[in-house]
Amino acid sequence: MSSEPQVASRPTAIDPELFRALGALCEAPHLAHARIAAALGLPPLTDPASYTETFVVQLVPYAAVYLGAEGMLGGEAADRVAGFWRALHLTPPSEPDHLGVLLGLYAALADAERAEPQPARRAIRREARRALLWEHLLTWAIAYTTALEDAGDGFYRAWARIVADALLTEADELRPPKTAPACLRAAPDPVTTDEGLDRLVRALLTPVRSGILLSRRDLAEASGSCGLAPRAGERAFMLRSMLEQAPRETLGWLAGHAGRWRARHRATEPRLGPVGVHWRARAEGTRRLLVAARGRA
Repeated sequence: MSSEPQVASRPTAIDPELFRALGALCEAPHLAHARIAAALGLPPLTDPASYTETFVVQLVPYAAVYLGAEGMLGGEAADRVAGFWRALHLTPPSEPDHLGVLLGLYAALADAERAEPQPARRAIRREARRALLWEHLLTWAIAYTTALEDAGDGFYRAWARIVADALLTEADELRPPKTAPACLRAAPDPVTTDEGLDRLVRALLTPVRSGILLSRRDLAEASGSCGLAPRAGERAFMLRSMLEQAPRETLGWLAGHAGRWRARHRATEPRLGPVGVHWRARAEGTRRLLVAARGRA
């Protein structure tokens, strides 16, 4: 960013500079970020290692990971976000579904809406902002920032709370759609135990299917709770190893984790409408499945 915006520490009404500032802090640390963080009332900015641990190791800030059918970067979920950029007659950036980029786009749409003198055109710009909010932000970013409050350090936990507050404030202003957004309607089937261990692991690590988020920190905590030594490696390897070594204990921990996510989704469901219904229902289905699987283990 070329300048440091002056923003309030908590959102009240739509504030484009707030979203622009929050988006900037989702990027790799920069000298200018210290003033932005101070303006937001955040703790002192952490070092690059903390940024890497939070946004690279624990929870990557890309919509595709949380909305995609495989829970991975890129793919159809990222293409869907790129298509939204094209619908606005904008060239998609190299990472069109990055949270920082989407928050910056939201700020730009809010600026354009405010600057538009013609009521009809202003309404069109407002609908574009509404579509971005409900299709490409609220569909995953509330769950993401909730998980970040567990996996991040003090700075990023505080940042995540402000992002969630700001987005939910916008959700209160721009009413939810009557039906679930397209990305949730296109979501693959819920988790089942009929597909074998590898597919079960993959499904549990696909948030749009399972309704839960699992960071490496979560899995390390689960290992300790199950009496296992944490395994290094990709999350799929870690989770599969746990299910092989201590299936009953691991399934029990996962069921409790899904139950906690169900409660989290239920808390925001009144403000998120069909989006909240999808996430809460998926987490509840996953919890029930895991409880049943534990009984059979």
